[in-house]
Amino acid sequence: MAVTDAIEGTIGSGPRALWFHYDITSDVLYLRLAADRTGDTLAEETDQGFLLLRRATDYMPVGLTVTNWWKRFASGTVPDLLSEIGRLIERWAARVLAFTHPVTFSCQPLLSVNV
Repeated sequence: MAVTDAIEGTIGSGPRALWFHYDITSDVLYLRLAADRTGDTLAEETDQGFLLLRRATDYMPVGLTVTNWWKRFASGTVPDLLSEIGRLIERWAARVLAFTHPVTFSCQPLLSVNV
């Protein structure tokens, strides 16, 4: 029997497209601007316990790592269907983009973002 332990993909297109990787086993969601997915970054912990990733060259925010994503922003057990997990991540990531300024990731409103 095959066991899926991660799901990843891209949400949106253009300069605000987000790449995501969700580690189901560890319950960690990684979000990066797709255009900056492979660049060197520095991380800082936010007041909410997220890791805000900044581009190493100019300190512009390019990503977010969320530990215990499912426990914090969803309810119940993780669905068996990859499409359902992907849909929930897409909804949450769209809210992240809606709450962020093009220049800075403001994580404060994420305390109330639920999927």
